[in-house]
Amino acid sequence: MLSELLRKSIHLSGFILPVIYLFLDQRTMLILIGGLTGFALAVELMKWLSPSFGEFFFQIFASLLRTHERKGAMTGATYYLISAFLCIFFFTKTLAIVCIFFMILGDLAAALVGKKWGRTKLLGKKSLEGSAACFVVCALIALVKLNPVIAIIGALVATIVELIPLPIDDNLTVPLVSGAVMHFLMQGFF
Repeated sequence: MLSELLRKSIHLSGFILPVIYLFLDQRTMLILIGGLTGFALAVELMKWLSPSFGEFFFQIFASLLRTHERKGAMTGATYYLISAFLCIFFFTKTLAIVCIFFMILGDLAAALVGKKWGRTKLLGKKSLEGSAACFVVCALIALVKLNPVIAIIGALVATIVELIPLPIDDNLTVPLVSGAVMHFLMQGFF
């Protein structure tokens, strides 16, 4: 539980990127996140190509990594950076920020509430209580800036994507899928 809290604390530090984006234009933010993403991908590549670097990396970060990440899978942090880059590239500033906050705060709410109060199991280790927390947090985030119907639909999509055990990291799927749905709705209906 302590290592998960530490992981989520670091996850929460990702809050800084959408806050920075409030003050920068899209091009500058893409350059900033592109550089960070490039660095993260280089580290991922080095883990695979250099056993000594991989060993060094795992010694430092082992307590923060999930089991599949310790076995060589890309880290959630790398997926976060890729996702943030793609959200900023494809979506309006407002929508990108909302989607990145979905990933950070919705996932955090689902994990913390699910671990503490999750009694009603839905899929795998996911609980109704954790999913409800994810939905409420995502809805509150989106309602600040988006049409209420789009906000609720986006929060629901983010919650469903977070709930379903997909083979792709939810740091990538939650913001991109919910963002794509909200973007589509904003273009045609609301």
